[in-house]
Amino acid sequence: MAVVATMYVNSRHAAPLCRSWLLAGRRLFSASAPASGLRVLFFGSDDFADRVLRALEEDRTGTHPYIDHLEVVCPKSNYKMKGTKKIMLYQSPVEKLAIKKGLIAHHPFGSSLSNWMIPLFDGGRTHGSFDIGIVASFGHFLPGRIIRGFPRGMINVHPSLLPKYRGPSPIQTTMLNGDKTTGLTIQEVHPTVIDGGKILAQAPYPIAENSPYGQLVSEMGDLGGELTMKVLRDLSRVRELSVEQDGSQATHTRFFRREDAHIVWEEMTAEDIFRVHRTFYEKEPVHTCMRIKNKVKWVQFLELSVAPQSIAPLNADFASFPPGSVFWAKKVPYVEIACLGGSRIHATRFRVSGKAERDTFQFISGYVKGWKDMRMITRPIQTKHLTPPFAYPEGYTRPTSFTDAYGEGASRSDYCAKLAARRTDKDPGYGLGDDGLEKKHYHKFSKDNSKKESDDD
Repeated sequence: MAVVATMYVNSRHAAPLCRSWLLAGRRLFSASAPASGLRVLFFGSDDFADRVLRALEEDRTGTHPYIDHLEVVCPKSNYKMKGTKKIMLYQSPVEKLAIKKGLIAHHPFGSSLSNWMIPLFDGGRTHGSFDIGIVASFGHFLPGRIIRGFPRGMINVHPSLLPKYRGPSPIQTTMLNGDKTTGLTIQEVHPTVIDGGKILAQAPYPIAENSPYGQLVSEMGDLGGELTMKVLRDLSRVRELSVEQDGSQATHTRFFRREDAHIVWEEMTAEDIFRVHRTFYEKEPVHTCMRIKNKVKWVQFLELSVAPQSIAPLNADFASFPPGSVFWAKKVPYVEIACLGGSRIHATRFRVSGKAERDTFQFISGYVKGWKDMRMITRPIQTKHLTPPFAYPEGYTRPTSFTDAYGEGASRSDYCAKLAARRTDKDPGYGLGDDGLEKKHYHKFSKDNSKKESDDD
C-alpha cells in the first residue's frame, strides 16, 4: 500500500527509536500542528488500549496540546459483596488509568450498544459535543448511528497490518503463528464490517525473539499511541490519501479459551508448547495431566523453555520414550519432558491443581521421585485402567537417537498454526472481549475446582 503512511523502525533498541514517515516519496504529516481544541471520546478496555490512552493523555497535559478534552468509555467494574465489604472482581486497565488521571469514565450497559447514546460533553456542564471517537480494543461492535454521532467520525487503532488478522486477538495470533513482523493500523471505523474500514496509516514493527505477550502488547500500545497522535494532527490530509482494504486478502482471528493453553502431546513439538506459553502464560499457563497412583491431576507449567541442542538430554536414551515422558536428575534445576519430533522442554516452576506453586526440586520430591518412566498425558483417563500407550500421528517417524532427533529429518508440527486459524461459529469480531482473552476463561486452579483431586503428599 504505497499511498498509506508507513512507519519503518530502523532499530528496535534505539532510544529513542529512529523512524521515518513516508508516503510514496512525499512527506505526509505536517511539521507544525494546527490549532488545538480537539475533544476526544476514547473507547477501550485492555492493556493495549491503556497504552494508547496514555499517549492521548500526555498530549492533553503537555505544553502544546492538540487534545483539549478527553473522556473514556470502558467496561464497568465488577464487584461482589462479602458481608458489608465490597470486593473488586475486575476493573479494566483503561478505567484504572482514567481514575488515576481524573478523566470522566462512561460505561455501556449490557453486551450491545444498540440502545447506547453518546454521552454529553463534560457531563453536560459545558455546551458542545465530542469531535471524534477513538477506538482501541474496546470489545463492542459500534453501530453506524454512533459513528455518525461524531462530526469528525471515528478511527480505530488495530495491532496488525490490516487486512491481515482482523478480529479480537491479532497479537496472540501473530505470536502463535511465529510471525517475525507485526504492525499497527489506524483505520476508519466501518459501520458493518469489523476492522474493515479505510486504512489511514500503517506502521510495521519487528517482533523480538522470544518476547512474551505482555511485552509485545506494551510496545504495540506505545506505537499505537504515537501513530494515533500523528494521524490526529493531520487528519484531513490523511483521509484524502486513505485506501480501501482488499477484503479478499483478509484473515480473521478468534476468541481464545482456557483450553487453548492445553498441551496436546500427540500434536505439539517443544517449539509449539513454548509459543503457547509465551502467548497465554499471563492469563492461563500451559497445562496438562499427570497420573499419580490412582489419581489424575492437572499441572500447570509456570516457567519453561525449549531445551537447546547444546545441552545433552538427562536420559541418553530419551528418543525411545514417547512425548510427555518426564526426566529428572539430582541437583539439576529443571524437569525435562520429551516432545514430538525428538524435541524437549525444560520446566522450572509448576502448580498442581489445588496446591501452591512449586519449584523443580519440590515438584520432583512431591510427585516424580520414586516413579519410574512417568509420562504426562493429554487428557484425564479412567484410573482403574492402565495408561494407554502413546498414539503417534499417522506417518510420524520416531527418532532413534539424540543426533537423529535434531537432524534434517526431525518431524515438525503445525499445531500452533492450526490453533490460530480455527474459526468460531459466529461471525468473527462480534461480542469482542479484552483483546480476545475473556477473563472468565482464565481462572487459577483452586481447591474449589479440585476437591476430588486432593494431594497425597
